[in-house]
Amino acid sequence: MIVQIPILFKKNYNKYLKFIYCILILLLSTNRLFGIQQENKNTIIVDFQKTPISKHKEILLDSGWDFYWNELIKPGYFDSEKKPEKISLHSWTELSLSNEKKLPSFGYATYRLHFSIPKERPHVSLYIPAAYSSSKTWINGKLISEIGRVAISKPKVQHRRFTQIIPLNTHDTDFEIVIQVANFYHNKGGIDQPLLLAETNHLYSIKKRKTIADMIFIGCLGFIGTFFLLFFLFYWNKDKAILYFGIACVSLAYMALSDRYAPFTEIFESISWIFLTKIEYISLFLAGTTASLFFYTIFSNFTHKTYSRILVFSFWTLSILVILLPAPYFTKLVFPFLILMIINLVYVTYIIIRAFIGKRHDSLLLLISMFLGSIVFYVHIFVFLGKKGDAIIYVNFGYILVFLLLSMLLMIRFSNSFKELEIAKEFALEQKKEIFIKSNELSKLNFELEENVKQLKNYNTELDSFNHIVSHDLKAPLVAMHTLVSFIEEDLGTILDDNAKNHFNLLKGKISKMNALINGLLEYSKVAKGKKNKELFHLNDLLKEVVDVINNQEKNSIHFPNKNLEIYASKIELEHVFQNLISNAIKYNDKEKGIINITATKLEKEYLFSVQDNGSGIDSKYHSKIFEMFSKLNVNDEIESTGIGLSIVKKIVSANKGAITVESEKGIGTTINFTWKI
Repeated sequence: MIVQIPILFKKNYNKYLKFIYCILILLLSTNRLFGIQQENKNTIIVDFQKTPISKHKEILLDSGWDFYWNELIKPGYFDSEKKPEKISLHSWTELSLSNEKKLPSFGYATYRLHFSIPKERPHVSLYIPAAYSSSKTWINGKLISEIGRVAISKPKVQHRRFTQIIPLNTHDTDFEIVIQVANFYHNKGGIDQPLLLAETNHLYSIKKRKTIADMIFIGCLGFIGTFFLLFFLFYWNKDKAILYFGIACVSLAYMALSDRYAPFTEIFESISWIFLTKIEYISLFLAGTTASLFFYTIFSNFTHKTYSRILVFSFWTLSILVILLPAPYFTKLVFPFLILMIINLVYVTYIIIRAFIGKRHDSLLLLISMFLGSIVFYVHIFVFLGKKGDAIIYVNFGYILVFLLLSMLLMIRFSNSFKELEIAKEFALEQKKEIFIKSNELSKLNFELEENVKQLKNYNTELDSFNHIVSHDLKAPLVAMHTLVSFIEEDLGTILDDNAKNHFNLLKGKISKMNALINGLLEYSKVAKGKKNKELFHLNDLLKEVVDVINNQEKNSIHFPNKNLEIYASKIELEHVFQNLISNAIKYNDKEKGIINITATKLEKEYLFSVQDNGSGIDSKYHSKIFEMFSKLNVNDEIESTGIGLSIVKKIVSANKGAITVESEKGIGTTINFTWKI
């Protein structure tokens, strides 16, 4: 029995194995059959069999696409039970889905399309436009290209943006396109432009024309902008229109290069696409702003003054928002910028018409070129918003024409400025000759002034000698006369009557007045001579010293400033001024009790002082006369005065770069104000 079991198993082994193989094949065939049938049930093939493909015929693949949101599906792995969304190609933020769900900007998805084309056809290719996303493309199950890196999370995605031309197999008529897309940086997510199916040579011809036009545009603007920037920096920085024009050209060239070819992503493979996009947006804003500032500089006589401030404020606001805002919010700023530029262009058009009617501008050609530039920019905006195919080629050449015209006009502007500079140089040479002649005359005058200075020094020496004579030779006889009169009066004291005594008193009074007059003259001649010795002191302390000498009997009420101000000045000179002013306020006061108010204020560059009394006042017609030497308004000889005191005060105040004024009316009192430089 033990021997018979293996023999039986061996006998039926081949039969069992064949049976198992048949079951497996049947199961696999059934699953495959049901899968194909189910897939065919959910899949619609877009039929272009009856659509002729000619040399310039372009077929838009913009409808009939299967859309799988938040799924990255490879060919052969589509779920036969899951029904996809049927869409036309738009940014997925603009799609109308069956569940009416609004899709966010960030996310990932899979697009799939089946289409059929005639067997008899020229060699055709598929044109895939640049999308604001990274993408991965399969055709008939074969991986054709991967732009950037597609993933389901932001850290793993690498954004890149390029157009593609993919040749199709000439032997196939049915094609399946599968495109995986991931977007984590732009407000427009997914594929937003239709794919094109056309003859290969036609597509490459379009691409070649666009590339040539772009290279001419970028090269011309880059060269023109660099030339004018260097021209401004190293040669002619007097005209800011040159600077604005150069920046606008370079910014436009960089923006076009970065947007259409993104060379830095090829040079630096790991560089952030969001960082490059931020620079691209700032370049766009800078180009629009500097172009407008160029216009403002040219037409400054016709534009409002706040126009340039609005432009600069708008640029910095948009640029700061681009830097600070995360994706996708900063990519939405292009729309308000375009609105701002359209409003700006309306204003530019108005100013151009106004300048043209006014006929005040230097060049009609400049107005024409600006008007042409406005038209081209209008077209560019509508091309940008409307995606009008090859029209960008003509727009580029329109820009080049405008910028070449403006370059020529800037050089004409420079030429005119240079001619004006040459005229100014000739005028400067003539002025130099005149200055040379005047310089010789001034040299002669300087020589004469030096001689006069020598004479003045001699006169000063003689004046010093005169002062010495006055102080010694003239005062000595006066002292002797006064003493002699006193002796005679004493000797004749018993025999003198009242009339004789009165005459002797008058004589002594005249001698005293003569002595005071000589002292006043000496003091006046010494004022403002020599160096000023400044010191730090408190004003009220100085005033107390003055009042103690003048008001020793305390018959008058003298009020000091409320604040004991700290003064840095020549103490002796200021003391002399206050002594004269307070003494006059007491001497010429007709009230039983004189009231004198003194105030002081420290200003930014000077002190302001005031001395006010309640005396008889001074008529306004004598306000300037009181500061003249020997001027005496009081005719009463009982009040001893030389008429020199206020003239000395004015001379001291003037020497300290101050001014003195009087405020007074007859019978009301007098206020004398004077300033003193700090």
